[in-house]
Amino acid sequence: MWRLAPVALMGGLGGGLVFPILPALGPQLGISGFVVGLILSANRITRLAFDAPAGHLVDRLGGRGPITLGLLIEALGILCYSLALRVGPPAGWLLFGRAVFGVGSAMLLVGVQATALGISSREDRGRKMAGVRIAMSLGLPLGMVLGGLLAERYSDDTAFLAGAASTFAAAGIAAWLIPQVPREPRQAVSHEGLLARLRTLAGLPAFPFMATAWGFNLLIFLSVQGVMLATLVLLVQARDIRVLGLADQGSAGLVMAVMMGSASVAGLALGRLIDRLHLRSSVLLPSLFGLAMGFAVLALAQRSESVLVGVLLIGLSFNGVTLPLLALLGDVTPPSAYGRAMGVYQIFGDIGGSLGPMVGLDLCLRFGAEPVYAGLSLLVVGSLAAALWVRRREGVWRSRCG
Repeated sequence: MWRLAPVALMGGLGGGLVFPILPALGPQLGISGFVVGLILSANRITRLAFDAPAGHLVDRLGGRGPITLGLLIEALGILCYSLALRVGPPAGWLLFGRAVFGVGSAMLLVGVQATALGISSREDRGRKMAGVRIAMSLGLPLGMVLGGLLAERYSDDTAFLAGAASTFAAAGIAAWLIPQVPREPRQAVSHEGLLARLRTLAGLPAFPFMATAWGFNLLIFLSVQGVMLATLVLLVQARDIRVLGLADQGSAGLVMAVMMGSASVAGLALGRLIDRLHLRSSVLLPSLFGLAMGFAVLALAQRSESVLVGVLLIGLSFNGVTLPLLALLGDVTPPSAYGRAMGVYQIFGDIGGSLGPMVGLDLCLRFGAEPVYAGLSLLVVGSLAAALWVRRREGVWRSRCG
């Protein structure tokens, strides 16, 4: 895991690099606000098309090659940001670069997670998946910090070139360090088309659980990674909440840092706990309750203390939904299908992460933050029935899948 986590972290830096730069740079280059938003979303839209093919590639070749290639593609995408400052039209180069970056990040994210499943066992799968997921989660905010600091101290181009250099370096590290997980014999991999290969997942004994895990991933990305990330600043602004005397954006940024910090600490602890439990899904119900309570607190919060309590509850809870399901996915999925299973898992996350900001921002601007966050709380409560079903069936799935 220690070989995978740094690669996942460095690969994620480029994803956050443009967020503190492009909103200010876009108008200077004559790019409209709508197009700036489209550029920022282009990598996730592209990933939707390449997550499943990336999973097939990992199943066929193992993780090392696709991860290394994905990082090289990411670096080329970041270099396109630099070209946008030199060669017109800038909007075209930025959009193209962001789309190219999405192809690389699909290969990186699916490859890293499938490889982590492949090198883990029932006894340590929770810890290894926790380390990789935390590294992936921290890459985006660290990229935002790096991009903002380099752009402010030096120039936008310096930030872009530094991001490309660090991603190229990560590709070299990946090619050297990442273990090559043995795959099944080559003849065991058919030459069926994409849809036919996806249909093979439906024939696996634990497919109902796999579909449930994909659905919960959509829920987390829709609510936490989508709606909340996009609208928290609006909540802070509307209620005139100040944290340590900072303005709206500073207060929202600090609150998000508190959430990510608590999520990282909780994730490390949960990884060890999940490995010790007979039923990994035992942490699912309390985590969903904590997540629902966090959204409910934010819906009603009028003071900075209440907002901090809400984001702490969310930070401490959401990894308790994703990590046990990821570990279970590894328990019940044949190793030869890890790539495909993780590819579809990532697709559902990207759907939620794409819809969340669009739907959340629109609803927040129309109706305010209170009904939006209350609705998220009710949505999480509604998923408790699925969590109960998973807990009742976990033992059966594991016995069927050996």
